[in-house]
Amino acid sequence: MSTAMTKIRQQPAWIALAIVLLLVLWIASGMLFADDRVNPNQVDKHHVSPLAKVTVTRLNASEVNREINLYGRTEPDRVATLRAEVKGMVEEVLVREGQFVTQGQKLLKLENTDAINRLASAKSTLKQREIELDGAKSLGKQGYQSQVNLAQAAAYLEAAKTDVKILEFAVAKSVIIAPFDGVINERFVEVGDLLKDGDKIATVVDLDPLVITANVTQGNVAGLQLEQAAAGRVASGEILHGKVRYISSVSDQGTNTFKVEVAVPNPGHKQVAGMSTELALPLQKTWAMRITPSVMALDELGNLGVKTVVNEHVKFIPIDIVKSDSQGVWLSGMGQQAEVITLGHGFVRDGDKVDVVYADQRSGQDIQ
Repeated sequence: MSTAMTKIRQQPAWIALAIVLLLVLWIASGMLFADDRVNPNQVDKHHVSPLAKVTVTRLNASEVNREINLYGRTEPDRVATLRAEVKGMVEEVLVREGQFVTQGQKLLKLENTDAINRLASAKSTLKQREIELDGAKSLGKQGYQSQVNLAQAAAYLEAAKTDVKILEFAVAKSVIIAPFDGVINERFVEVGDLLKDGDKIATVVDLDPLVITANVTQGNVAGLQLEQAAAGRVASGEILHGKVRYISSVSDQGTNTFKVEVAVPNPGHKQVAGMSTELALPLQKTWAMRITPSVMALDELGNLGVKTVVNEHVKFIPIDIVKSDSQGVWLSGMGQQAEVITLGHGFVRDGDKVDVVYADQRSGQDIQ
């Protein structure tokens, strides 16, 4: 036995030949005894795969306003920085920061005793110059006064009038008043401060109306009009309604966008400036249908749209988003009526024949 094994090991080709023969016999036995069910000659060449079943909702379009959404901020209608117009020491402060003031209300008083005394003296001098001019005119009519003296008396009178006006201005400007209704946003002085011409005193802001500013692209600016309605959602979620009051005629050189201002009534100054705001501006009307975003899909080219059914076949329709609200998205581009696939759209492609099941037979029912 060991002699036979030794001879086999010395001739490996025989081993390989034996293995090949065994494999051929095994494969042949499988072909002879294979189950008739896998015989390719018995496959039904007329077998048709079942149609994919989809749920469809019939929608009717409605006429809605196309909107553009911009990001902006609230700003005051007017801002004034009050400055000292005469020299003086702050004698009395009559308002505090954050206080609402009305036009003409006294805000601050400067010490003006010296100006008042000098004004009284200037008025006395003015009266004297008036008497002197009258006397010069009387003597001139009698031939006892030269034209030079008469002109000099008139010049003295005008100088006295100027002195009175300057001192009256100094006295008047020693009391700082509000230029318009608004809020004292900042105050820069306290009692005892010594002011000179041009020193800042306070900042007054007018918050009624409140102004929402934003920038619109050059593609949409032509669709805007003055006095058209607009709405802004502030960070708190509150909706502010107003009208467009300004559209820039020249674009920003850096962004090629146009500044837009929307005036919003703000009685009582409940809304404040500096709030981030999402501004919605309606444009022209268009036909659109409201659906939920989950119904939208992408085609093979990456276009956004919805899958509809036309004559039992899937039709992909690219769409245009008109606007969005709390109940869904308004889409245009689908005509005035469409049968939109609401369930199963992820398993069918454009052109596929499908088995249609209607979710709701009521015409115009929105997808919820």
